[in-house]
Amino acid sequence: MLRRRLRPTLATLAVFVTALRVHGQAVPSDADSASRTGRALDRDRGVWAVSSVMLAASFTFDERLRAIVLANHSRQLDRVAAGADVLGTAGHIVPALLATYLGARVSGKQSFARLVLRVGASYAAADAVEALLKPAVGRARPYNGHEPLTFRPFSGSGDYQSFPSAHVVHIASLASAIAMEANRPWVTALAGVATTYVGAQRVYRDQHWSSDVVASAMLGVEVARAARAWLVAHEKHSQP
Repeated sequence: MLRRRLRPTLATLAVFVTALRVHGQAVPSDADSASRTGRALDRDRGVWAVSSVMLAASFTFDERLRAIVLANHSRQLDRVAAGADVLGTAGHIVPALLATYLGARVSGKQSFARLVLRVGASYAAADAVEALLKPAVGRARPYNGHEPLTFRPFSGSGDYQSFPSAHVVHIASLASAIAMEANRPWVTALAGVATTYVGAQRVYRDQHWSSDVVASAMLGVEVARAARAWLVAHEKHSQP
């Protein structure tokens, strides 16, 4: 039983370390770094434009998308959906972060340990924002039978905590922080796939509206980006 419970955490840890180790495989030149920064800015603008369109569309078609998803449930999709719980829950993410950080410190890889600490802090910041917003917004979950724009702020009921999605904020912040550290297209693509997978699962399980998922992903990415930027600036100022 213990081995079965540890297996998802170990799998998460393996993916996490593999992606982060890309950061230390090569030291780019100043020109290469500047070029990558420019491409990253262009990519971010494109992602935000697409995300904004998706958010508007999801708000418009929340109920229709829910009906389509509910009409297409199957045992095969149920099994596929189960994997998203590994990527989107703190019970797997936090142990993976702690194990990676402690492993880096014990092995003397201080720069890698600082990198993991930045990723962990970005995740923690996004999680804190999500925890504050969820009860304050008070949006009704889709299974309640209410229309999508039903809100009961500070009701204290889990039935009215549809936005933000904790699962999606968790994976979006973690994956985007890793992608920013690695600064490789394939890692960024993998981060997008992981976030999409978890978001789709939350809609499939009727826990969140599609607009919750899109907005939560945007929230997780931006909080992680802001937290990481602050940490990087703080590290530079702290250097002698």
